[in-house]
Order: sequence, then structure tokens, then C-alpha cells
Amino acid sequence: MAQKDVEAIIERPINLGQESSAQEDDDKKKDSKPSGDRIIPYKMYEAQSLNDGEEPLSKVCGLDDEKAELLNIVKWFKNSNELREKGVSIPRGVVLYGEPGNGKSLLMKEIIRCAEAPVFVFEGGCDDIPSGINEVFRKAREAKHSIIVFDEIDLLIDKDKRTVRALQENLDGVESYDDILVLTATNNVNELPDPLLRHGRLEKIIYIPDPEAEASIKLLKKHFNEFNISLPEDFDDDEFGLLLHGITCAGIKAVVNDVVLRNGFKDITCDMIEQSINNIDERTRKTDKAIHYDVAVHEAGHAVMANAFNDYFAIGRLNIYNTGGMLMVKEIEENFWPYEKVIADIKIEMAGIIAQKVICGTGTRGVESDMNKARKSAYNLVNCNGYNKCSDTLPPLDHYSRKESWIKLRHNERIIERLLKKCERDVFRYIKKNAQAVERLAKELLLKKRLKSSQILSIIG
Repeated sequence: MAQKDVEAIIERPINLGQESSAQEDDDKKKDSKPSGDRIIPYKMYEAQSLNDGEEPLSKVCGLDDEKAELLNIVKWFKNSNELREKGVSIPRGVVLYGEPGNGKSLLMKEIIRCAEAPVFVFEGGCDDIPSGINEVFRKAREAKHSIIVFDEIDLLIDKDKRTVRALQENLDGVESYDDILVLTATNNVNELPDPLLRHGRLEKIIYIPDPEAEASIKLLKKHFNEFNISLPEDFDDDEFGLLLHGITCAGIKAVVNDVVLRNGFKDITCDMIEQSINNIDERTRKTDKAIHYDVAVHEAGHAVMANAFNDYFAIGRLNIYNTGGMLMVKEIEENFWPYEKVIADIKIEMAGIIAQKVICGTGTRGVESDMNKARKSAYNLVNCNGYNKCSDTLPPLDHYSRKESWIKLRHNERIIERLLKKCERDVFRYIKKNAQAVERLAKELLLKKRLKSSQILSIIG
């Protein structure tokens, strides 16, 4: 099953716990059920709180910086009246964004428990969404110190100008005199109109990334503990941290669930866990078609070249399927890209097709994406970052509204061409020198279809 399919099964709409219980039957009718022909577009929940001795956001693994910032927002929200009297403006709108399955909904749920305020979760379902938005803000104002939740806000807006207008007007009201915190989540923040994201509206934008190796292992162990299962004695945190690289929080939960479904609750081995990782990983595709040797050579070329730059990248896992494959590498220091690291990345992208040419004598169709990535990296290195004595930087490669003279463009393009040719020569020499390692790795990959980090490094030598 593909990972996206698994995420669709696992990730559910946000569930904040018990609904308001005072006059429970009347409240349910009032806040969550239709009244005549009218549909109430929200649910209200009473204020929640942490258990005795419980640390805030402790149920969320990793994300230390993101959690610290969210706890700051909660602290400011709790003291909003005092801060407002002193003339201090606090953030009133928060956007959590990132890939599906990485815990945005769980984070919102835990933030709400820390904030200890009534919650209004907007559910839509009414014919007039803007009127529903106005109503949920009106109810939140009546409750005074309260929280409004819009999960998957990009789907709610859906390019409806009236909906955007209603949100803007109510968010402006929040900034001016209301004691309301608005929490939203989206998979793609670029889907939200810029006016909604300006200061005073949804101004606090926080990215929720895929879990890092340490958080992935912590989450895996947590789910095993929930099933009361002991990890194998030979379980290696570093090895499995690389194997889990690129898999979301929901995917990790699905891995543990897959292990239990296939193998029961006792005598779990590392091989069983690895197999379940491969089952969940969306890039592992079972097929009856023969995998050509040159595909294995191509992916092996990437891996051998990546191993030459182990100061910048750690090799994770290597899979092949049908007519393609995927090498997973992890940055040693994430989001730090000096000149040498960009050059290394360009060479790794080139290594696949060059390995095919060196060992198989020809390339194949379908490697355009690798070469386009290499060209784009070189272009942005020279033009956007100003390397190689380019005094004036140019727009990124994706932006075509150029106003620079063709003389300047051509000057920079010659520098880019020389850079790519030098990288190509270096990669050709390295692959030719290490052709035996590429062939050994390709044959093993063709046999097993997937290899983990320790196997790759052992074969390369």
C-alpha cells in the first residue's frame, strides 16, 4: 500500500476530546446538530487542561523549536489582557503547514490543552460558508477568552473571495479587541491568499517537517511500547533512523501496525521491521515486470557518488522498481548549503546517467529529472547566490520575468556551462575509477530490490 494511501487511512479530522457536558443534551443539539433546516457549522468544546505532572506538548515527538514557539504563543494568549493593557500586540492567528501525516492536528489538540480555554472547531457543512464563519466568531466573542480551529483551511477557502473576505474581517476584529486565538492547518501554505497571512491576521506561520532521525526512532519506540512489544536486541537506532528517513509520523505508526498485523506481538526481528518499512514506503512498488540492469546501475551510480561526500550526506536506503528507483540520502547538517555542498549535490545528480554510460555504454530515457535538477542547482548557485564573481544576482530558474540584458544573461550562462562541464568530468573520472563498486552494488540491488545503509556501505567497501 502506498504511503499516501496509508496516511489517508490513519490521519483523521481533529478530535479534541469531550464536548461540553454542562446541560449535555441541550448543548449537543445546540452546537452540533441541525435546528430545523439550519445546520450549525461548528462544535464547541469545554476548556481542557493537562494532567497533573504532565509536560506541555509531551505527546508530540521531536519538533523542539516549533514546540517552543507554540508554547510562547500559548503563554502570550493566557496573559493577553495584561499585555493588551500595556499596549503589546500578540499573535492572534497561527498557521501550521507541512506534509500530511506529520502531526499538525495532534499539535493543535495539544496546544488547546495547554491554553485551557473553550474551543470552537469550524466544520462547515452549511450552504453559506461566510455566514458560518461570521457565526463561529460571534460565538467565540461571546465566550470571550476562547480558541477557534480551522483544520485544512485551504479546502475551506477554495478560492472563494467571499470566504476570504469573511475571514479577513473577523481576523481584523480579533486583533483589535477580541480575546481569541485562531489555529489553522494546511498542507500547502502557498494555497492561502497573501492578505490572510499579513501581520494581525494569520501572521504566525510554522512549518511542520518530516520527523528527523531521533524523533523517528522515539516515535517508533513509543508505538511499540503502546503494543507492549520489545524491540529486537540487535536494533540499531542509527541504522533505522536512516531507514525511516522521509517517512511521516503517520507512516511510522503504520509501520508498527504493519509489523503487528503480519507477525503478531512476540519475537519481532529487525528484518520484520525493515520489511514493514518497505511495505509502507510509497516508493516501494511491487511489480511482475523485469527490472533492467541499467536501472540498477543508474541508482548504484548515485549511491557510490553520494558516499564520496559523506561530510555532507548520509546514505539511507536504495530501492528499485520497474523502470525506476530511489536513493534516500539525509543531510548531515540540514538547510546549510555552502558552495562545496551544492557542487556535491550536482555531482550526485549527474552520477546515475554517467554510470550508465561508463558501465552499460549508453543512457536511457527517463533521466531528464536528474539532469534538470543538476542544471537548476548550478543556475541558482551562480545567479541567485552570486558565486564565481557574479556581481549581480538574477531571478531563480523558476521565474521567467527577466529584465536583465541578454549580455549579462549570456555571461552568467557561460559560467554555468563551464561549472556543469567540470562537474561532469569529475564524476566521469570518479565513476570510472570506482566502476567495480558500482557493478557490485548494481548486481546486489538487482537481486534484492532494496538495500539499507549498512548493506550499501559494505558493498561499496
